[in-house]
Amino acid sequence: MSKPVWIVNRPSVVSEVIDGELVVMNLSTGNYFSSAGTGAALWACLEAGMAAESLAARLVARHGLAPAAAEADVERFLERLRAESLVREAEPGAAVAVPAADGAVREAYEPPQMHVYSDMRDLLMLDPIHDVAAEGWPSRPAEELKQAG
Repeated sequence: MSKPVWIVNRPSVVSEVIDGELVVMNLSTGNYFSSAGTGAALWACLEAGMAAESLAARLVARHGLAPAAAEADVERFLERLRAESLVREAEPGAAVAVPAADGAVREAYEPPQMHVYSDMRDLLMLDPIHDVAAEGWPSRPAEELKQAG
């Protein structure tokens, strides 16, 4: 049995790299996150659709880690992302990206981390984007539409 493929939990999760630092926001919870270095690089791979095995292989190639250590670090990182609802399991049969051969010079390694911030949660949850229905925003209540029609 193959391991699940994890993908970014869109549309609830949005991300941007700003001055080399990854900033991620979970619009459902109001928490936002930051990561740099290895964490930001792994996030970019997740956005590209790479499976966990490919993420670990990338750490081995780029940083010279032992495969077991790379797999453990990737699993810890993915568990953190799952716990924060930043990633979700891809549909069965979803296309999985195959990483290109990576002949990069080995880089210094720091385990991937995702830092969480909740100080703006209340403010972010007040944003009307959370009241968006499937038909978009702004939308009028059904009874108001019946009266207008």
